[in-house]
Amino acid sequence: MNEKTSYAYMGKALRINLSTGDIKTFDNSAYFDDWLGGSGLAAKILYDELKDWHTPYDPMNKMIFSSGALMGTVAPGACKISLSTLGPVTGGWATGSSDSHIGLELKHAGYDDVIVEGRSYSPCYLLITDDKVEIRDAKHLWGLTTSKTLEALREELNDNKLHVLSIGPAGENLSRNACLIQDKNRAIGRCGSGAVMGSKNLKAVVCKGSKPVNIAQPERFIKKVLECRDRINSRETTKTLGEYGTPSAWHHKQNICGIPYKNFQECRIPDEEAKNLNPMDIIDKYQVTRQGFPGCVICCGRQVHVTDGPYKGLNTFMSQWEVVGAIIGKLGVKTGEFMLAANDLCNDLGLDVDVAGGAIGWAMECYDRGILTKEDTGGIEIKWGDEQVILKLIEMMSYRKGFGNLLAEGSARAAEILGRGSDYYAIHVKKQDLYELMRSSNGWCLGTAVSTRGGGHTTGTPNCEQSGLEMDNEMSLKILGVPGDIAVDPAAYEGKAKIVYYHEILHRACNCLGICIFNTIHMDMNYMNLDDIAELLSAATGKEFTTDKLEEIAMRQLNMEKAINLRFTDLARKDDYPPKREMNEAIPKGSRKGWKIDRDKYDGMLDEYYDMHGWDKSNGYPTRKTYEKYGLSYVADDMEKIGKLGAE
Repeated sequence: MNEKTSYAYMGKALRINLSTGDIKTFDNSAYFDDWLGGSGLAAKILYDELKDWHTPYDPMNKMIFSSGALMGTVAPGACKISLSTLGPVTGGWATGSSDSHIGLELKHAGYDDVIVEGRSYSPCYLLITDDKVEIRDAKHLWGLTTSKTLEALREELNDNKLHVLSIGPAGENLSRNACLIQDKNRAIGRCGSGAVMGSKNLKAVVCKGSKPVNIAQPERFIKKVLECRDRINSRETTKTLGEYGTPSAWHHKQNICGIPYKNFQECRIPDEEAKNLNPMDIIDKYQVTRQGFPGCVICCGRQVHVTDGPYKGLNTFMSQWEVVGAIIGKLGVKTGEFMLAANDLCNDLGLDVDVAGGAIGWAMECYDRGILTKEDTGGIEIKWGDEQVILKLIEMMSYRKGFGNLLAEGSARAAEILGRGSDYYAIHVKKQDLYELMRSSNGWCLGTAVSTRGGGHTTGTPNCEQSGLEMDNEMSLKILGVPGDIAVDPAAYEGKAKIVYYHEILHRACNCLGICIFNTIHMDMNYMNLDDIAELLSAATGKEFTTDKLEEIAMRQLNMEKAINLRFTDLARKDDYPPKREMNEAIPKGSRKGWKIDRDKYDGMLDEYYDMHGWDKSNGYPTRKTYEKYGLSYVADDMEKIGKLGAE
């Protein structure tokens, strides 16, 4: 192992060509100083190696799995694997991450990254066991759900503790928003990466490793780890998240009008219906045990067993908050336990829950308004809150059967195909279906709208407005550059571009290093910030990193993500806005009744955001000066050739 990269990083990556069967290793240390590894390394490789004519389903598109420098250490929350590719939802940059035992095993097998390209002639899976890497036949697995795939591989490999990252029928059938599932319940969601995996005839990735991860300065590292863990453990936020996970946001989201209802027509669930939908009540009633991952301080997951009602006997995992918004609220469901059933089915079929809710919510509203009829749906009556129809449509989307074939495209493309003015009811950003209400909080709105991977809150969206936590003014000014009372004010426009900028750096650093953002100031200002992460990385690698250095690396990555989008899509400023409904309609009921986004003030906020990044305000394109600032002159040359270089 190269001594330069022997600490924290393993210094080695795999490149696997499914078309030819070639398996190679290479020294990936050249990517660490400028890209950190992880999704940063992936952005660099995708831009440099893809050709202009490549598409998401082209065999030479690449899927890049990364374990992150702090994975395999005791750093708080170092439990995430990332996956990046050219995605079928936006057509451009696609990335996601998941709590993961697979990422840990990959690291212990001696690899930071696995680059998969090509397309197998028949279904296959990857088996990585330390230095032994195999492309194995998976014809017997094709067609199985993710849970059945896990069971089959555990039996085949005689290991009942084996961890598997797989696709289900949604990925096999190229449902455009298919995801990957680790074991039975943790998803690498959004962006349609599962469909890319299906297009490669790759059913699963299995990894087992036994090699150590070395730390350059153990005493310094452990000192910082203990300090961060003590701070996290001292907070009431940690107790609440540990007890209920993300569903603990229920009361505050209701109070601030932060839950979409009936496809975003309203911004909170009516009180009479909400009585039966509190996800914390479901946890209290049915929880069997908590669930966490290596390095996790909070352990926000939990296993549940439903003992009564229409879903009696269901043994599954508690859904994350997204299901409350995307399925329960958005579809007008009235049975709380349904969130468990819908989440379980989506996981088993390998379908992104946000997209399931987005596409079905669009269909329900169109049906309610007479835009869709039984003739369009194959005789299915699609009414608000019909639980059995929702489950049926999830299955149809996953197998691309009947009306489900249209819904499998996601609401944006489904509306383009259908026409009839249905596009207004497709609630998406850059064709990515949303669960996020954007009317409720301006910082959340901006961060979600400008996300390079399409609408989503894990690549730069601040949570402070929606957390319900007070924020110390001095601490907020020091870290975010914005007074605390403004940072937490959902109606304020001032300072929100600064907060998004900080979180873009924070989230990219976490996604590159394998850290769960729940262990950072994304959740609580007393949790880890960029200074903490820089110190952990410095002690782990023996190389000195500062917050300024992390900012430089993150902004280099962000500009490369933009360049990927500019090469492969027509995304521009026009796409950095909330959906039409979220811009046009005031909040109809609740504590913020009558409030709506001010278009002029939003434009001012977006202008400030572009100025901070050095992007052309007229179109959102980075300028040559900006590319050169981050050592990307060749990217500026490419953008100039295709007419997408921002004006200075």
